[in-house]
Amino acid sequence: MADRSYGTFSTAIVREIPGSLSGEVAPPAEGEEREDTVDLQKARDEWTTYVDTLRTLGLRVITIPADEECPGCACVADTAVVVDGIAFITRPTNPDRRKELPAVKEVLEKQLGVGNVAELRDLEATLDGRDVLFTGREFFVRVTESNNNAPQSPTRRTPRKKEKPAPKNDAGARLLARVFPDFQVTSLYIQGDRPLQSYLSMAGPDIIAAGEGEDTQKVIEQIIEKAEYKYKVLCLPEDSAVDCVFVNGSLVHRTQEEIPKSTEVIEAKLVDLKKVIVPNSELAKVGATLSALTVFI
Repeated sequence: MADRSYGTFSTAIVREIPGSLSGEVAPPAEGEEREDTVDLQKARDEWTTYVDTLRTLGLRVITIPADEECPGCACVADTAVVVDGIAFITRPTNPDRRKELPAVKEVLEKQLGVGNVAELRDLEATLDGRDVLFTGREFFVRVTESNNNAPQSPTRRTPRKKEKPAPKNDAGARLLARVFPDFQVTSLYIQGDRPLQSYLSMAGPDIIAAGEGEDTQKVIEQIIEKAEYKYKVLCLPEDSAVDCVFVNGSLVHRTQEEIPKSTEVIEAKLVDLKKVIVPNSELAKVGATLSALTVFI
């Protein structure tokens, strides 16, 4: 039976878009074509529309001011994972983004009174919030392999058998499991730089939205093999349509102009869910998915 409390939130933490965002670019989703220039005002208008939508869905919205030294700070979901009143402060792969963590931690502790806040302090470990997918039942974490093999022992006379490279953020996944002991944490091995939430999102209780691209299907195969629970997979013709969030009984997704084929599938397959449509074409150019813009509590 699905966890019907999944997707029920009272608060959303968001962060304003800095002017420095206009200089950022991100690789497109599989099969997506786009220009790499960002219209900053349009991006801010999209952000405002999304934030207003969250309020109409009954959420209290807490806004953190932008930091011009951190172009990606609007992707606040990279900094924290919050489930059942427990907050886990991550350690982003990009060292420059770690400057964003104190402001988020302060909001969690002082404004929201979250008493249980864990931090990833291992200097060798990294974990981005968008590499974590919580289904309401368990966690999936994107783990990448290092390009460096384990070092050879200087005293060993015979050649050492080639060892499998150590995962870069495996330590982050292990700590996540300790912070949330009531949930299974499963590692998904994925190459490349795209975060897990660019492949998958939750479109409802026990419903995983996924694109039809080859890379995405490889991720789905791992989930089918490793997941503790069974999920319905909603296959969407455009990988960019995975850019959606399920909030308080409503599925918030991009416009028909942005995802024309997938809009038809969503309407046909999710007839019982309320849909709320918001634009996200400019923010998507820098990899800022709707889920990336929010820490839900």
